Amino acid sequence: MGARSDVLHWTGGPSVPRVAAVGRSRFEAETSYRQRGVCVCLACTTRDDPAYWLLSARTDGERVMRIAGALTLARPARKTSPMKITRLSTDRLRVPFGKPSRVSLTDPKPAAPDAVELVLVHLETDAGVSGLGFTYLLGAGAAALRSLIDTELAPIVLNEDPRDTDRLFARAEARFRAAGFGGLAARAYSAIDTALWDAKAKAANVPLAKLLGNAKPGAAFVVSDAATVGRDPAEALKALKPHLKHGAMGVRIEIGGGDVQADAERVREIQGGLGENGWVAVTAECRFDLSTALALTHFFEDVGVDVFEDPIPTADAPGYEKLARIAEVPIAVGSTFDTREAFFQVIRAGTVRTVRPDVCRLGGITPLLKVAAVAEAYHVAVSPVRMTEVGVHLACGLASVPHVDCVSWFRDVFTGGPGFEAGKMVPHAVPGLGLTLNEESAAKYRA
Repeated sequence: MGARSDVLHWTGGPSVPRVAAVGRSRFEAETSYRQRGVCVCLACTTRDDPAYWLLSARTDGERVMRIAGALTLARPARKTSPMKITRLSTDRLRVPFGKPSRVSLTDPKPAAPDAVELVLVHLETDAGVSGLGFTYLLGAGAAALRSLIDTELAPIVLNEDPRDTDRLFARAEARFRAAGFGGLAARAYSAIDTALWDAKAKAANVPLAKLLGNAKPGAAFVVSDAATVGRDPAEALKALKPHLKHGAMGVRIEIGGGDVQADAERVREIQGGLGENGWVAVTAECRFDLSTALALTHFFEDVGVDVFEDPIPTADAPGYEKLARIAEVPIAVGSTFDTREAFFQVIRAGTVRTVRPDVCRLGGITPLLKVAAVAEAYHVAVSPVRMTEVGVHLACGLASVPHVDCVSWFRDVFTGGPGFEAGKMVPHAVPGLGLTLNEESAAKYRA
């Protein structure tokens, strides 16, 4: 009595069901069991606090029930072999967009970069398990991002267990507390965090989607790189065709080229080309003021747009509250957020029906999972931005993620990327992310 016992020693054969319950007192938990005709066979404390008692019992097919408000299934402790990261290396690729693709940036007059900058992280461990992660930038900053990984972030994870994703993320945040973890630091760490999760799933010998929960075998997908700013409707619909054959549920249309009327007509034409069953999201990347956004929502209601994303600056909380009250088109927000707290605020405010976290902006899979957990509690959908190779695992692993962005930027950079089955996108059925760097492409694109 009063001794600490973190590991419970079990007796009896493997076929005997075991139950463990936490009670506020030994008497309370024991009594609850005895009232159900269960023989208590062992009692010991599980914490230094004597108010918590762990009781084990043998049952014969009895349903596990909550006792004293907290009950967990106890299993024999499974030993895990220690693992340490022994090496972290980076690579930088400049991947051109396939003509005539154009991608907008978040400024009033969107630019059209001709390439995406890709920074990769390779992890190696003393257990022979490796991890591959990546992040991207549209525009300047890739050289600084890579340097940040090599000089500031790599020491945080070297000689650490890659499975300790939460602890290592907290260390990274703490290191940049004075300067602020958002921006380039979060985007740089996201490559490391993704590599950690790749290694974590490989260590468990399961695809990442299964490690995350395996909510569904395949995910609906939305084409997000066909109707970018600068592409006319005919080009966009042509680019959509091969994806529709695979079962794409719809398209994400980027607007904000400067002419609101032209944006509206472009949306009408693309939506009309898809047909009445086509799903359409319109994303504005925070380019409009409230009055313009309200006018567009009325138009979108008429043409059948399914969701309007980031219509106004994210700092305009009263504006989003007004949109939520007036607009019939569901509002989504979050593609420019770089903190979990920003998502928590809008989710709890009840002003949006969907949040759009960017794995890279947020700092990786670890913080995105926190956002997804809160969103699910408030019945808010989670729609991760781009990063298809990671997004397919999130969509298949988490119940709160209804679909995945289909973006083809890195199709020839990796082998083992997602495929299509029965109209759904599916991850490669191998441990981890399933990705391998295509060395021939890497040599061609290396910056």
